[in-house]
Amino acid sequence: MTTLTDRYVAEVLRGIPESQRDDIERELRSSIADAVEVRLRTDEDEEKAEVEALTALGDPARLSAEYAGRPLYLIGPGLYLSYTRLLKTLLTTAVPLVLVGASAAGFAGGGTVGQVLWDAAGTALTVAMHVAFWVTAVFAAVQRVPKARDRRLKRWVPAMLPELPAQRIDRLSLVGGTSIATVLICLLVLVQLYGPVPVISPGLWESGWLYLAVVFAAVRIGFDLVGYYLGWGVPQAVANAVMGLAFAVLGGWVTAGGLLLNDAFLTAMGWPEGVVVWVVVIAVVLMALNDSVNGFVRALRRRTA
Repeated sequence: MTTLTDRYVAEVLRGIPESQRDDIERELRSSIADAVEVRLRTDEDEEKAEVEALTALGDPARLSAEYAGRPLYLIGPGLYLSYTRLLKTLLTTAVPLVLVGASAAGFAGGGTVGQVLWDAAGTALTVAMHVAFWVTAVFAAVQRVPKARDRRLKRWVPAMLPELPAQRIDRLSLVGGTSIATVLICLLVLVQLYGPVPVISPGLWESGWLYLAVVFAAVRIGFDLVGYYLGWGVPQAVANAVMGLAFAVLGGWVTAGGLLLNDAFLTAMGWPEGVVVWVVVIAVVLMALNDSVNGFVRALRRRTA
């Protein structure tokens, strides 16, 4: 063997952990020697046989990665479907929500329509880029951690089939629900800013408290995504219930204290303030309770499946 083999082996070992280098070096040199010997039986020149043997082994960096079990791709085929599904879901749900929230903030600040929409589009684009980057980074990291990758790459069995559309929240339903929420928020903003009488109390509107509603909505979508891709267990159900309790307490307190609805709006509509306030409070509590109960039902269903 010449220095050509030594150079090849050294290049392969450079990407191998120190504890494995001796064994891999012996195995690799043995393989090269056997390949050269086979070629010499056909009366080839020794130098030519060595070159052909090393050529057949291929790029030493690729061989080193195979020995070390290190993937040479960013996201492999085993995780690719989960990666694209999560990325599409986030881009079609969270980004529109951010667009609406940024638009509402801009209009609340008194900006012009053109400037508000331009700024909101820029914010949504920035969020989309962050979503794409961080989702890709997380999946690339999982791809390179054997324990996490093997846990995610479970053998598919029919029991993994999702429930029928009538029994679960699929991606289409999630996107549809987000679209409806987006339309409702846009209508609320338009009525608040350009309607004859604002619906929301001007003091609450100007204080920025309503931005918490956007945060709750974003967290709600996040819980659905976590449950869909990572599974929904008791910890997720408890966290979901805590968030629902916070939403109910905060929403109920603001509404019951007369801070949510504009008195002028209620007067213009001829609605009794006390009745409307309690209707809204009860609706907020029931929404939070229903969501929390559904979370525990999903967790119980998964444990008994």
